[in-house]
Amino acid sequence: MLFHYKGMRPATTGTRTFLYIAAAFNFGAGALLPLLARWAPGLLGIDPPAPDALLFVDAAAWFVVAFGIGYALGGHDLTRHWPFVALGALGKAGVAALVLAYFLAGFAGPLLAVLAAADVVFAVLFVRLLRAHAV
Repeated sequence: MLFHYKGMRPATTGTRTFLYIAAAFNFGAGALLPLLARWAPGLLGIDPPAPDALLFVDAAAWFVVAFGIGYALGGHDLTRHWPFVALGALGKAGVAALVLAYFLAGFAGPLLAVLAAADVVFAVLFVRLLRAHAV
């Protein structure tokens, strides 16, 4: 088991800062994804999406922003909002695996692979954070 829950200690100043940085990363990625998909898909290494597919790009971007809100809540009060951080670790690992699969298949470019690598780093750090703060 990665960690077991009996309680969560409050976040340290460093932990809060890290969670706010993770939130900012997600806010930035959530804002850039729809813009790049519409006006610079080549930077992402993807074909221009059909207009009806942009709904899914926008929905994915909203989920990225929503996770960022969860990380900010975790930074505000880790003892109450730690499940957002735990779900974020799982989500980031899943997104990284998905993007890696698309990259290896030739359907995504290196910029997306780099962003996915950042998600792997965040996922590992989230797990370490939760393990360090678990009671």
